[in-house]
Amino acid sequence: MVRLLHTSDTHLGYRQYHLDERRRDFAEAFAEVVSAGIQQDVDAVVHAGDLFHTSRPDITPLQTVLTELQRLQDADIPFLLIVGNHERTHDRNWVELLQEIGLATRLDAAGTRVADTTIYGLDHVPPGQRDRLDYHFEAAETDSAILVGHGLFKPFGHGDWSTQRILAKSPVDFDLMLVGDDHGADYRLVSSGRPDSNFDSADSDSTPEGDQATATSPSSKRIPLSYAGSTERTMADQRDPRTYSLVTVPPNGAVDPEEHIDRRVIESAREFVYVDVPLHRGEGIETVEQTIREKVDSLDDSVLKVTLMAAEEEPPVSDSLPEADDDGDAPDRVVHERVPVGPIENLGTELGALVTRVSDRRDLLEDERDYQAVEFADVDAAVEERREDIIITETADLFLEMAMNTDQTADSNITDKAQETVTTVLERESPDALHVDGSAAPDTSSEGEAADTADESVSTAVGGGDKVDNEELLENALEEIND
Repeated sequence: MVRLLHTSDTHLGYRQYHLDERRRDFAEAFAEVVSAGIQQDVDAVVHAGDLFHTSRPDITPLQTVLTELQRLQDADIPFLLIVGNHERTHDRNWVELLQEIGLATRLDAAGTRVADTTIYGLDHVPPGQRDRLDYHFEAAETDSAILVGHGLFKPFGHGDWSTQRILAKSPVDFDLMLVGDDHGADYRLVSSGRPDSNFDSADSDSTPEGDQATATSPSSKRIPLSYAGSTERTMADQRDPRTYSLVTVPPNGAVDPEEHIDRRVIESAREFVYVDVPLHRGEGIETVEQTIREKVDSLDDSVLKVTLMAAEEEPPVSDSLPEADDDGDAPDRVVHERVPVGPIENLGTELGALVTRVSDRRDLLEDERDYQAVEFADVDAAVEERREDIIITETADLFLEMAMNTDQTADSNITDKAQETVTTVLERESPDALHVDGSAAPDTSSEGEAADTADESVSTAVGGGDKVDNEELLENALEEIND
């Protein structure tokens, strides 16, 4: 039997809302997870990616990691991890350096033995490079096998990485997948396409659908794919408690998620207080303030998240303004006037909030919508959702990260500015200059096409590229972003 602590997405160093208090929150949450691993005397702490918030952390989060990993080493508990999308670089990364100094083990295709199980690693790989992966994990003579990965995996509705493909191509018969990237704790049972040696026909149920349905028989082995969730909220709309998982792998490798995966709430996570305010047409700031006072007495340094929404009996919020008909008239709809943010933030401060965030989900008057998009947008969600969408090449991703770290461009405009800057450089310079290794940029017109520089080996798929050597071009682009 093996006992593991599964965590992910600790995002150390993140100064959310540009506050040092939030950076300390992420450090305290990680320290609580380490303490739990020591108190529970687990066989290993497994981190499924995004240890740091950026691939270039400053000294503060580095000190946090060194201190906490030394505590684990003193307790003789190995720290096993993979590379997530936030710490992914074109050359060396901090995960490798932590391994070199003996404080961590980077999981790979060769596997790392912990008691009677072998644990493998699958670093984050951009969608366009996954078709070239061979998933050739090396089989080992142990009782069970676990795959640790970072990405949005199917069969979750937002998944873009086929778990079915991974399990079908792998020569290793996995018993469990412990994953990161999705910040909500959850699991799904996934069919491995292999016979289940522990199958009992009396306990069988229907075959799962979608990406889970890789076998035609209910005796096909199904394994849990489990997200631990993030240790702190990186976006204000993450309402569920922050957690880590204590995982027990029985000798036969048959992991029952309801029995063997124990979610534990992170007690040190800063409280977020959510106030939803339904508004009828004509209602404004007075109604908002009254609702907040009715629902909140004291915030005690919590983060206050206020969401304005249309009252239920009114038409639902539309994603865009209705188009005009043939006569040029817009169809009937209920629209609302903008509610000023300033008084809401002031009320939050009066009630003791660390910071107040406001989102407006109503259908607004047309002449207010441009202003509204900047004033009320959930910046964290907007940046995260569009982060990869605006990337022209991997170097463009680096531009965005560099711009975000300068704190000199408004968060709500940062993706547009990065996009504009990269486009300008492409027009002025050779497109080859923006590619990681100097070769022509890959054709990204088809979603599944792999980049020419993608590695074919799982263990070297991330972090093995050549270093960007056109530093002057990078500096020029960053200067344009900051202007």
